[in-house]
Amino acid sequence: MTIPAAEPPVPPALVDPSGVWFFNWVIPLLGGLVIVLAIADTIRRRRLTWGLLFIVNSMLVYWMETIGDWGQQLVYSPAFTEHHLLDWLPIKTPNDPLFMPFAYACYWAVHAFIVLRIGQFLVRRFDWSLLRAVAVLAIPVNYAWDFLVESLAAAMGWWVYDPGFGPHVEFGNGGKFTVLWTIGLMSFWPNLIAYWAGKPPVRMLNHFERFFGLERFTVPRPGASGASDASDAPRSEPGTSPVPGGSTGTAVIVRPPRQRADRQQPDRRAEYDDRLDYEVTIPRWKFELARFGAWFVVFQVTFFVMLVIPLVAMRALTGHDSVYVP
Repeated sequence: MTIPAAEPPVPPALVDPSGVWFFNWVIPLLGGLVIVLAIADTIRRRRLTWGLLFIVNSMLVYWMETIGDWGQQLVYSPAFTEHHLLDWLPIKTPNDPLFMPFAYACYWAVHAFIVLRIGQFLVRRFDWSLLRAVAVLAIPVNYAWDFLVESLAAAMGWWVYDPGFGPHVEFGNGGKFTVLWTIGLMSFWPNLIAYWAGKPPVRMLNHFERFFGLERFTVPRPGASGASDASDAPRSEPGTSPVPGGSTGTAVIVRPPRQRADRQQPDRRAEYDDRLDYEVTIPRWKFELARFGAWFVVFQVTFFVMLVIPLVAMRALTGHDSVYVP
C-alpha cells in the first residue's frame, strides 16, 4: 500500500488571507478580457500586434514561475483556487493559484509599456538613448513596484517568502518578503525584455526579430518616413482643416461636408502596414509565425537563464531549506 506524502505545513500568515475573491474572480475575468481584446485586435488587423505578442509570451513563461518560487522559497495561500497543470514538475512551490497565469499575461506587458513610455520621455527630455533610459529606470521602478506589491501581499496574507534569502521585512502576522535578493534580480529581466521588444506602435523589426534574421524576408518600404511628431502639426478640431483666408491672411477653419453614416470602415490591416518601414516578401502568415517564434524563444530562454537558474542555484548551492516549500 502506498502512503500519500504529507502536505507541507502552511505559514501562519497565509491561513486566513484578505480579499481572496479579488484573486479568484476579478483577476481571471479581467485577464481573460484583455486576452480576448488583444486577439480580436489581431484578427481585425490580420497581424500579430505588439500587445498580443507580449501578453501571450508573458503567459507562456508562467510555467517556470513555480520552479523559481521553489528556489526563492515563495509560497501562496492555499485559500486561493488552485490549478494542477504543473504537478508534473520535479520541483515547484506547493500551491499554484489559478489567477497566476492571467496575472502573468498582463503584468509583464503593462510593466514594459510603462517603462518604455517613461523611457521615451527621458529620451526626449535629456536626449538619451532608449537603452540608457531603460537602464536608469530599471532599479528604481522595480524596487518601488516590488516593495508595494510584495509588502502588501505579505501583510494581507496572500503569499510570503519563508524563510527566504537575505534581509527581509516581517509583519505582525508573520508574513515576510525579501528586500535584496529577489527584488534585485527582478530588476534586470523585465526591463531588458521591454527594451528588446521595442515601444509600440510597431514600425520596424525589433531586437528579437532581427536576432533571428527576419530582415531577410523584408525589403525597405518605398516612401517610409518613420514616426512623425504630431506635436508640431497645426491643431484643429477633428474633421476640420486650416486653410488660408480672411483679410488678415490668418487661417480659418473649414468643415468638410458631413459624410454618410454608412461610410466604409477603415482597413485595419492597411493602417497597420502603413506604419511599417518594411514590406514582407514571403507569405504574410509565414512571416507572422516567424515573428511569434522569435518572441517565444527569446522569452523562454531569457526567463529561464536570467531568473529560474539563479533562483534555483542559490537554494541548491547554499543548502538553505524551507519546511513550507520542501
